Amino acid sequence: MAAIVFDSYGTLFDIDALVHPISEYTGVVPHEAKRIALSWRRQQLDYAWNSVLMNRFMDFDKVTEAALRFALCDAGLDENQVQTAVPKLLHAHQTLPLFDDVRPTLAALSAQHKLLMLSNGTFRALQTLTDRQGILFDFDYILSTEPIRTYKPARAAYQLVLDTLACEKAEIVYVSGNHWDVTGAKAFGFKAYWLNRTGRAADVIPPAPDGQISSLHALVELL
Repeated sequence: MAAIVFDSYGTLFDIDALVHPISEYTGVVPHEAKRIALSWRRQQLDYAWNSVLMNRFMDFDKVTEAALRFALCDAGLDENQVQTAVPKLLHAHQTLPLFDDVRPTLAALSAQHKLLMLSNGTFRALQTLTDRQGILFDFDYILSTEPIRTYKPARAAYQLVLDTLACEKAEIVYVSGNHWDVTGAKAFGFKAYWLNRTGRAADVIPPAPDGQISSLHALVELL
C-alpha cells in the first residue's frame, strides 16, 4: 500500500453541523434548517458537476455560495434575509468541525502510512479548514481538483493521486463518506471503502466498494 487517501466534506468534516447555524441565522425551526442544509449540499454538487459538463467551470467556493443562495431563496427567505445570512453561513462552512473519530485515526495512521486528502474544495478552503482543526500536518499532501478544473468523480481527479505519488492504482486505499465518490474511486481502480456513518442504503450503480465501515476507528483495525 502506497497511501491512504481521504475525501474531505462529509468524510472528515461534518457538514451536518451546518444545521444549527442555519437555524440560528435564518430563524427557521431545526427541521426546516435541516431541509435547507440538504438542499444546499445537493445544489452545491449539482452546480459543480454542471459547470464542468457545460465547460463553464466554477470553483467550489463560488459554487458553494451560489448553492446557498438558492437553498435560502427556495426556503422562502426574502432578499434581505438572504443577504444577512449568506456571509455568516459561508463562515460556518469555512469552519466546519471534524467528526469525533478523525483526530485519533489520523494520528494513528500517519505514523505508519502516507496520508493524502483529495477534495473538490479549493486549496485555500482546505488549507484553512485543516489548519484551523489542527490536522494540516497529518497529511503528506492535500490535493484539490481546482487546478485541473474538474470535480470528482471524474477520472482526472483521481489521477491527481497517481501523478503525485508515482504509484499504481492498486496501491491506493481510498476512503469517503460519499457513496458517489467511493464509486468513482473504485471505477478508477483504487481499493475503496465507504464510510457509512448513518447506516444508509448503498447506491445500486456499480462498481460496489471493496468494503464498508461505520467509523474511521474501524479503518485502523482494518489496515
